[in-house]
Amino acid sequence: MRKSASRTAARYRAAVFLLSLGILLPSVAPRGGGRIPPRIEGLLRETLAGEEDLERIAFVHTACILTERVDYFWGGKSRRLGWDMAWGWPRQVTSPGSGTTGHIRSYGLDCSGLVSWAAATALEDPDAYDQVGEGTGEQFRRCDPVIDPRPGDLAFFPDHSHVGIVLGRDREGVVWMVHCSSTLGGVVVTPAGYGFALYGTPPIFSKKSLWDFPIDKKIPLSYTFNS
Repeated sequence: MRKSASRTAARYRAAVFLLSLGILLPSVAPRGGGRIPPRIEGLLRETLAGEEDLERIAFVHTACILTERVDYFWGGKSRRLGWDMAWGWPRQVTSPGSGTTGHIRSYGLDCSGLVSWAAATALEDPDAYDQVGEGTGEQFRRCDPVIDPRPGDLAFFPDHSHVGIVLGRDREGVVWMVHCSSTLGGVVVTPAGYGFALYGTPPIFSKKSLWDFPIDKKIPLSYTFNS
């Protein structure tokens, strides 16, 4: 935590310095990349082995690209399709209700922000952002409840205070999640036993099949984006 705070402070000082010189360009990003970490790729080979819906696979892959690259930020959202250049730069937390409100933090996403961003980016459709909704409560209400989740379904804490995206089950039957965690500092992959108990299919999948999309909108299994 101390290392992360020091890194954020250093970026903030650098940003103020560059702004004072008038040379901070929007295209300069402190972090980026469009590759899933190798250890997560290995896990996905297990969890996605039986999944045939390319839209669900793209949703999972897209969220996992941000693993250990994007920090948790209370109220953090992004409607950008692909890497958001604002991520990683210091910004004041303006959303109420958090101990970090009013403080400077490395900009990133909150848990529901990861879900809505990944949906729009994976489907290459800005409307998907609004389909899944923004807050965890809204995302929960829009889901069709399921007992045995598939990759791409959403998972929630019992009080709907946290949401993640299901990766599927590994060889031992353990359900894995990708989520943006305030406790763990950003986008991470963990077992569902971390606290998830409720599952649902988001509206981008619940009322359609793969064949409802034109052939040219099918997303390849190796979907990535460039920062």
